[in-house]
Amino acid sequence: MSTISHGEDRVPVPPTDAQQFTTVCSYCIVGCGYNVYKWPLGKEGGPQPHQNALHTDFTKQQPERTGTWISPAMHNVITERNGQKFNVVVLPDRECVVNKGNHSVRGGTHADVLYAPDRPTADRLAAPLLYRGGHQLPTTWDDALMLGAKIIKASLDKWGPDAIAMKFFDHGGGGGGFENNWAVGKFFFTGIGTQMASIHNRPAYNSEVFASGDAGIAPLPSAYLDAELADTIVLIGANSYETQSVYFLEHMVPNLSGGTLAQKHELLPGEPHAAGKIIIVDPRRTATVAVAEAVAGKQNVLHLQLNNGTDIALLNSLSRLIYEQGWHDSAFIEQRTENFEACKAKNLAQDLDEAIRLTGISKDQIMTAAEWIAKPKSATHRRRTLVLYEKGLIWGLKNYENVASVVDLALLTGNLGKPGTGCGRLGGHQEGYSRPSYPGKRPPVNVDEVAIKGGASKVFWVAGCNPVGGTLNAQQFRLALARRTALVNQALDATSGGTLEERVQAILGALEQGGLFLIVQDIYPIETARYAHLVLPAAQWGEMNLTSINGERRLRLYQKFMDAPGVAEPDWKIMAMMAQKLQALYQAEGNAEKAAQFSGFDWHTDEEVFRAAAAGVNGAQEDYGETTYAMLAQLRTNGVQTPVKEIKNGLPVGTTRLFEDASRFTFIPASWPGFPPQLQRLMSDSRYPFWVNNGRSNHGWQTLYDDLRKPYVIGREPLPHVEIHPQDATTLGVENGDLVELFNPYGTVTALVVVIESNRPGHVFMLFEHPKGWANSLTTDYVDPDTTIPYYKGSKAGIRKIGTLPELKEQLTFIPTNRT
Repeated sequence: MSTISHGEDRVPVPPTDAQQFTTVCSYCIVGCGYNVYKWPLGKEGGPQPHQNALHTDFTKQQPERTGTWISPAMHNVITERNGQKFNVVVLPDRECVVNKGNHSVRGGTHADVLYAPDRPTADRLAAPLLYRGGHQLPTTWDDALMLGAKIIKASLDKWGPDAIAMKFFDHGGGGGGFENNWAVGKFFFTGIGTQMASIHNRPAYNSEVFASGDAGIAPLPSAYLDAELADTIVLIGANSYETQSVYFLEHMVPNLSGGTLAQKHELLPGEPHAAGKIIIVDPRRTATVAVAEAVAGKQNVLHLQLNNGTDIALLNSLSRLIYEQGWHDSAFIEQRTENFEACKAKNLAQDLDEAIRLTGISKDQIMTAAEWIAKPKSATHRRRTLVLYEKGLIWGLKNYENVASVVDLALLTGNLGKPGTGCGRLGGHQEGYSRPSYPGKRPPVNVDEVAIKGGASKVFWVAGCNPVGGTLNAQQFRLALARRTALVNQALDATSGGTLEERVQAILGALEQGGLFLIVQDIYPIETARYAHLVLPAAQWGEMNLTSINGERRLRLYQKFMDAPGVAEPDWKIMAMMAQKLQALYQAEGNAEKAAQFSGFDWHTDEEVFRAAAAGVNGAQEDYGETTYAMLAQLRTNGVQTPVKEIKNGLPVGTTRLFEDASRFTFIPASWPGFPPQLQRLMSDSRYPFWVNNGRSNHGWQTLYDDLRKPYVIGREPLPHVEIHPQDATTLGVENGDLVELFNPYGTVTALVVVIESNRPGHVFMLFEHPKGWANSLTTDYVDPDTTIPYYKGSKAGIRKIGTLPELKEQLTFIPTNRT
């Protein structure tokens, strides 16, 4: 059921004349480098090194980890638009400094997601779809775009720019990149001018790290090299083995095992060095904890298993202990920071007894963590500590103060701008953000509540995300979407067979009555698309040229190596086509001012958009200056670390780590705020005794949009799982493989039970964003009022047993992944 094979007994070897391309994994922020080989079906290379493009002797057994070999999931047969068939092999690149030939289970199955008419990816969107008579039927680009443009224009003219709402990707990697992001931003911000914009995984148009920006710290200041040089690595709200796998395995693990000692002595001479230590702050004992203990020994791993929502109290208590012990970096604070006294009065006032009570962590553990973070390793040498955080902190109780408290800890200890140090995100997707300025204010408007549930917007354009399950309070969002889009369906049904103008007028009438015209742009027929009136087919990774940066700001070119299915197009081109339709409509009525807002979309190539997008990153951590595709092609999978400082000898010169100059930073005062009313009501109700946390698993990626088409993944995770402590399982009368319902006033969801001691009693962990059970149906509607970031990581629920699905229980494994 979960095999990684597709029935082949062998895979073909690329011949010496195979076409070769370079690319980067389309999934997580680590950004592993890959080589792609493409050659006609019916031809292949030989087993001798001189007979194949891999220059490998396949007459000999290849070693499991160090050999060159092709798994079935690294090979596919594709069909181009002209009908010609090709073999394609996607192999990790040994020359890439990021992954050194390694790959995650996600990247290592990349060939499985290539479009092929005889594989699970055959359901790719290949033509625009238009709602007609209760169905979504294929149509032409011209027909689809003209209807969409007329509805957008009429809504814009009648109700203003905020009548048009959007929820789009803002990332790099598989579906984003600087090219697509620039076109999206130019359309909605320069063209439409709407404030009703939101990011793919949250209800508003916001940064997840406003506090870091206010402190003067870019989100990705460090290099992966710093994880190899650090004395201590601190992971906060991150399960890096499963979610940034190769960063953890290739850069952190060697340090923890002592494998980088020679490198430390070479690059940092004259100071004492030892194998690295690691602190993992997480309410759950994860595979990251287990692997770290196996590699470094339990004496060098400190797992701070805090209670949900108490990060700020923990971080401030660490800062207080460090300050009281005199381990803070007074010179750094004096020379490179501001506002320390305000931080001192607030953060360092954290009562230690209160922190112990709130977090559930002992004073001894907190003191040990403080020592590992900041106690000098000699009379003249401070510890080099790398502090990395991700969604567990970002999507925690109070986003702004959560991030501020970790930034303040790094500033207090001077851990910025030096080898082996840093304070930044681990990241989810790769980054590729470049857009004109957002026309809204800060904090930004909550689009879910105001535009969709509240009815302020009349058109909603969704791309590269699945908000019916991926947003907060998802069940209520789905119900609102269904109710409002149904009014437009009824209007279209009533004008079946009518002219375009008759349909437009009918839709406008429905919008006046509270209806919502929904456009969904994606690569697959996702659940959100079920409600859509217009579905637009997009190209994906490998079907267009795109650029992104990874978690150390490494910019690469992801080369196009195959056609998109049918008439699917890159997102940038779809936005350009819609803009050109709107420009023509305004020109036809003589409105030159409005027409001008939709000008400048006359790009012909991916690189033209890339060069235009340079304006959006000028002066930022992503600044790539005058870099071109040709330069990036020459740099292959190693690319260049932004910001680019200059072009020298025809190639860009980058920046290894940020803030090695005299940059100044600002302390951001932060204190634990207590739980919001929504959580307090759940906490005081005995019907909802379980804290519900959520996150990803190793083999799946985000909403499983690709993974639903990978038998290897969906065979392991046919339904979302929920981890329940053995003590709670006994109370509930459940065992491995049982089906349970989790419920609270916000929604309900079902999941398969995994009995494991990963959480404390009373706490459960559920796989998030599984299309067959959205964990976000349980999240409240609370957002941080300062940032409009949700508290995705905390809700409370009741659990009841439904029963057992014997066929799943027999076929799945329940072996714990968090034991040493």
